[in-house]
Amino acid sequence: MPSATVLENRLNTLYSQYESLRPDSSDADLEKFASLFSNNCTVFLKSMREAKDPDLNRQAIVSTLREMMKDQYLEKRKVVSQQINEQDSRVFLEMENRYNVHSKVLEDFPETLVATFDDEGLVDTFKLYSCRSHFVMMIQAATGEGPYSEEMMKNPHLH
Repeated sequence: MPSATVLENRLNTLYSQYESLRPDSSDADLEKFASLFSNNCTVFLKSMREAKDPDLNRQAIVSTLREMMKDQYLEKRKVVSQQINEQDSRVFLEMENRYNVHSKVLEDFPETLVATFDDEGLVDTFKLYSCRSHFVMMIQAATGEGPYSEEMMKNPHLH
């Protein structure tokens, strides 16, 4: 069972690599990031909104990252609070992260991560909790594709 310090260091390594990934990152860079997860992981890189469709292995993580980074990537993680449960090898993180969404910055985006680790210190489950409506609206503004009405896109502050 990894110690709290080991778990914290593993998560810091994971996020350090995550922050370095960009749309033009090589497959090797994405695979290096995915190698921090166990072979039988359950991963929600976007949010728990995708609860019925997690990534269940390293190759799925690489595919999801490649697809996500067409629209967004993490520029900087900021930890607001953290709790580590050594008995369960579970970490709870409250964050305010900075994302790049089609060259526009989304600052202080609130996310909560619940992650568990296996006995070797690899990430076993990775669950991000957040409201993605800001992302969806920014992606729709950039691409013209999305669920929001024209009226909503013109006056988002009215809704």
